[in-house]
Amino acid sequence: MTRPTRHAQAMALQGHRAGFISRVAADAIDLGVVWAIGLSVLLFAGVVRYLLAVGPFQLPVLPSWQLPAGGAVIAVAYLTSGWTSTGRTVGKQVAGLRVADRSGRRLPIGRALVRAVLYVLFPAGLLWVLVSHRNASVQDLIVGSAVTYDWRYHPPDESPASG
Repeated sequence: MTRPTRHAQAMALQGHRAGFISRVAADAIDLGVVWAIGLSVLLFAGVVRYLLAVGPFQLPVLPSWQLPAGGAVIAVAYLTSGWTSTGRTVGKQVAGLRVADRSGRRLPIGRALVRAVLYVLFPAGLLWVLVSHRNASVQDLIVGSAVTYDWRYHPPDESPASG
């Protein structure tokens, strides 16, 4: 459970569109989470290989194209699952942000997947927030999403607009 927000500034921002710095901070945390997941996968593969084969423990050495491809797959899966379940990833939770459609409901899985793929393939689209009067990234414009300040808890089966 979460307690009500006590800070007047935070309450004043509740429901407003998130700005560039808040979104970059959340995305930096999410990048760290994706990196940690990728490292965990490599460690798990190394342990499995060590247990099944004779020899010293070592991390798998991947071809140069597999690291970015694997990272992209992990990032898309991580972002999609966060945006469709609670509207948040770890970074968005820490920054007090939520991703939803323009009416405040959670993104359906298809739209969340497209948004995640667009973010991974074209991260510079976030820069559009700096000139958009609605604080929308290119990805938000294409998918019809919005990132707002929201410190309230919404269970995965409850839409923020209805809660």
